[in-house]
Amino acid sequence: MRVLILAPIGRDARLLAGTLDALKIEAAIAPAPEALLSMLPQGIGAAIIAEEALTPRHIEELARWVASQPPWSDTPFIVLTSAGRPTPESHRRAQDLQALGNLTLIERPARPETIQSAVRTALRARMRQYEIRSRQEALLRANADLEQFAHSASHDLREPLRSIGIYSELLSRNFATSLDPKGGEFLGLIQSAAKRMDALLSDLLAYAHVSSFAAETLEQVHAIGPLKAALENLGGAIRESGAQIALSEMPTVRMHESHLSQVFQNLIGNAIKYRQEDDPVRIDLSASRAEGYWIFSIADNGIGIPPAHKETIFGIFKRLHTNGKYPGNGMGLAICQRIVERYGGRIWVESEPGQGSKFSFTIPE
Repeated sequence: MRVLILAPIGRDARLLAGTLDALKIEAAIAPAPEALLSMLPQGIGAAIIAEEALTPRHIEELARWVASQPPWSDTPFIVLTSAGRPTPESHRRAQDLQALGNLTLIERPARPETIQSAVRTALRARMRQYEIRSRQEALLRANADLEQFAHSASHDLREPLRSIGIYSELLSRNFATSLDPKGGEFLGLIQSAAKRMDALLSDLLAYAHVSSFAAETLEQVHAIGPLKAALENLGGAIRESGAQIALSEMPTVRMHESHLSQVFQNLIGNAIKYRQEDDPVRIDLSASRAEGYWIFSIADNGIGIPPAHKETIFGIFKRLHTNGKYPGNGMGLAICQRIVERYGGRIWVESEPGQGSKFSFTIPE
């Protein structure tokens, strides 16, 4: 929270330091611009700079330092300008100084109270930046721990679950005739629950993988490839339902093929699953460009979604129907949302009960 002072001419630097000392604010005087630049990496709450101390080259060097700072950091600069009527030169200097970003201009002669007020405001803003950084780091650690737990739990729980599935299958195969109808029913419930749990762990593992992938530079991928892969994976459901799927021209996007395919597969799979009983399934897939994003849309003629649930359906384990009528574990849309948001996009739905649904998601160009 120290304040650096660059005012190499006359007594300005000492007077400014004394003004801050009255507030018990630590101040350090830089005798020249080069010294200021060398002191910046050691830590700074704010800087007070006399305008005449900076040449255009020094302003460029300061601007480069500002640009090199992490996204959370926005260092406050208070520049003391010369008094007098505005001139073309003063306008140009003011424009050049804007490159420092978080800039406050104070015309001289300035009262000590004005300097003190400006510095207090700057340091409060700076302290909030550090608090936000601390909270972000704590949140990142908590998310990392949660993702690691989900990943470990998905693996560790699978082993005993696999044993339950194997031994219940052996029990059914070797001792089915020894069980009465009630015993057979109970055994069937055990096997069904084991399968649902295995599917749930698979989705949890997928969710953890999506949360932890590195956002490295991605190559352009044509969306038609991941879309065709999703349709192939859903081939059995498409044939069984007789779904009619219409495709429009697809763009190229910067995204992992497997992630885009998973989003398509989950959304198309839902369109098939939540279909009207008496109507043939119709699904339209389209893509359009708007304001630097590609918008992908999957529209169906299914049962629709009540308006009150348009946001909640993207939560983990959120389901609107019983497992008996529409099997699933409520992870599909949560995975879609996590994937899309990790790429800087968003996902939403437009729907009315009985009128079908239109799921849309954006991916930056």
